[in-house]
Amino acid sequence: MKRAILFLALVLVSLAANANVQRDSLWNSAVECYASDDFEGALNHFKELEKLGYESEELFYNMGNAYFKMSGYIAYSVLYYERALKLNPSYKDAQANLEFVRQFTLDKIESVPEFVLVTWFKSFREILSSDGWAYLSLAMFVVIALLLLVFRFGRALVWRKVAFIFAIIVAIFMAISVIFAFGLKGEMESQDGAIVVNPVSSVKSSPNNTGKSLFIIHEGTKVTVLEELGQWSKVELSDGRQGWIVKRDIEII
Repeated sequence: MKRAILFLALVLVSLAANANVQRDSLWNSAVECYASDDFEGALNHFKELEKLGYESEELFYNMGNAYFKMSGYIAYSVLYYERALKLNPSYKDAQANLEFVRQFTLDKIESVPEFVLVTWFKSFREILSSDGWAYLSLAMFVVIALLLLVFRFGRALVWRKVAFIFAIIVAIFMAISVIFAFGLKGEMESQDGAIVVNPVSSVKSSPNNTGKSLFIIHEGTKVTVLEELGQWSKVELSDGRQGWIVKRDIEII
C-alpha cells in the first residue's frame, strides 16, 4: 500500500514537472516570437497556454498586446485586457492599454453617473488584487496574534493596554481586507461581463429575429449579461440601455 502511494506521488510530481516545462517552453517561444514581431506566432503560443488551463494577468495582458498588434482584432484586445484586470484590478499596464485601445472602438457610451463614495470605495478596493488582500489579511492575523501575546504576557500594564487597543484596530482592518478579498474573488468568478466581438450587432427587444431592433452596437463594446435564453443573451450597456443580442456576438470576460 505504501509503495502504491509513493508510486502515485512520484507520477503526480513527474506530471507536474512536465507541465511546468511545457508551460515555460510555450511562454519562452511566445516571447521570442513577439520580440521578432511575429505577433500571430506569439498569439498561437499564448493560446496553447490558455488551452492548458493556465491563467494569469500577465498571459491575458500579453494576449491583448498581441491582438492589438494584429490589425482587425481590437475587440479581442479589449477582451483580454479586461480579463487581465478581472484577475488583478490593480494591474496598471493593463488599465493604461485598455484605455488606449478603447479610443479605436466606435461606440462612445456615457456611463450612468456613480455616487462618489462608491467610486472611492471601488478605487481603494482595487489597490490590491484578491490574492493581495488575502495575503494582507494573513499578515495582519499574525500581527494580531503577536499583540495578543504582548497583552497576555506583558509585564507593564501600559504596554498591555496599548497591545489590546492596536489588536482591535488591526482586527478591524483585517476584517475589511477579508471582505475585499472575497468581493474581488466573487467578481473574478462571475460570468456577467462580456465584450462584443462581432463588427456590428443589433440589439433587439425580444430574444428572436423578429424582435424590434432597438439600437446597434459595435465590436469592443462592454456589456453586462443579465439573462440568457437559448441562443440569445439579454445585455445592459453602461448607460442603462437593455436588449437582446445573439450570444455568439459576445465573449464572456
